[in-house]
Amino acid sequence: MNKGDVTTVLRRLGLMHLADRTRYYWLRIKNRRQNNAFRAAHPTLSLPPDYLMYEAFQLSYHRYYEGGREAAEWVRDQLAAHMELPGKHILDWGCGPGRIIRHLPQVIGAGCQFTGTDYNPQTVDWCRQHIPGITFLLNGLEPPLPLPDQAVDALYGISIFTHLSESSHRLWFRELLRVTKPGGLLLLTTHGAAFKSILTEAEKKAFDSGSLVVRSNVREGHRVFAAFQPAEYLRALFAPETHVVHYVPGSHTGGRASQDLWVLRKENKLSYR
Repeated sequence: MNKGDVTTVLRRLGLMHLADRTRYYWLRIKNRRQNNAFRAAHPTLSLPPDYLMYEAFQLSYHRYYEGGREAAEWVRDQLAAHMELPGKHILDWGCGPGRIIRHLPQVIGAGCQFTGTDYNPQTVDWCRQHIPGITFLLNGLEPPLPLPDQAVDALYGISIFTHLSESSHRLWFRELLRVTKPGGLLLLTTHGAAFKSILTEAEKKAFDSGSLVVRSNVREGHRVFAAFQPAEYLRALFAPETHVVHYVPGSHTGGRASQDLWVLRKENKLSYR
């Protein structure tokens, strides 16, 4: 029995959220010493409440802050390979408690405008109070974003589609196109073939047939709501309004699977409604 089989049972029994909350408390105890040491070494650094950090990422202060800066540099490098960044408006779709976007003014700077948006009002409130110089907006679980048409030059969504239903895949991709300027970039990460080892046999068959695999029976958008995207499914979703300028399949490193990377360019068309 693999991890997928275990979580399938928990979902059927309605115990997935309880199991996840139990894991959160276990990690608070497990990581307490290293987190306290990090806070003592950085007494003036604003860190989000533990559960907001855990819900959006992991419960490691070091990986939230230092890893967040590394991720911001990675986002910069991926976008800069396909676009001149100075003066651009960049959106973090699903920003969580600012793990990545809080670093972008220093990592990119260059007169750029940065906006983060999230569906969790507590997360948005915390970001507004503790991360200056960035605009934070609240959206719903479903579109729209509180932004006008063609508002941003580039956007990124790190592991956001990985927690959405099939209908939300379609709705949100149309919405991301709406707010992106023609010729703009969309950087997205997804659960690709590198995650097949944690799927059940039935899920593997569906995935291999090119179908989206969704693990639901929990709150959509929450960390335990999971979606796994075959490359062919996403290529069909992304066409014809965008073209793929960079694609890197996920891999296994140190026993951990990495997500697929997609960098898309919005075609120069008049309407995406």
